[in-house]
Amino acid sequence: MDVIEMVGPLERADRWPAPVWIRTAGAGDVDCLSDHFGALSEASRHNRFMGAVSNFAKIALDCLMQTSKADRFTLVAEWRRQGRGTIIGEASYAFDLDQRCGEFAISVADRWQRQGLGSALLCALQFRAISLGYLGLFGESLKTNVQMKNLACKAGFAFSRSSDWRAVRFDKTLVGPIAPLPGSGPHGGSEPDTGSCDQLAVTP
Repeated sequence: MDVIEMVGPLERADRWPAPVWIRTAGAGDVDCLSDHFGALSEASRHNRFMGAVSNFAKIALDCLMQTSKADRFTLVAEWRRQGRGTIIGEASYAFDLDQRCGEFAISVADRWQRQGLGSALLCALQFRAISLGYLGLFGESLKTNVQMKNLACKAGFAFSRSSDWRAVRFDKTLVGPIAPLPGSGPHGGSEPDTGSCDQLAVTP
């Protein structure tokens, strides 16, 4: 199992003394990922799935059963405390043959939002996509999802119209090093260059 250790405190780290790791999810994470989706507030869940959903176990299973394919993966952020891990964020990726680029989606537990975790997940996802040789990346979010639009803007995505009138699309060509986003490194600064995706670090 690939592990991407998060190193250096994220903003407000004093509230989160236990370490957080970003790692590749596997089939054994179905229950924990389902719990994560279920624990999201209605607004956060609506933003993640761009609509109402209810069968969290099926959604988690669909995310993780696809990870056996080379063109799909899911990363999870896991908060580890007293020997137990809790998923507090996820980033899912799938290569779209028709679009010829990868599509991604991100969710972060409500109490962990606005602390740099979404930036860390997006940074890790970009490293992983590059390591697989996929240099085109796009996502979509509801026009009302200000947090996701701001995250994509800071990460250098270009915005365009979506085929869904409710949404906006953002695209990026992944070339060169992926710079950590402002606020995702120690004390809100930049993170050190840690090499490949499997060794990437970013922490709370």
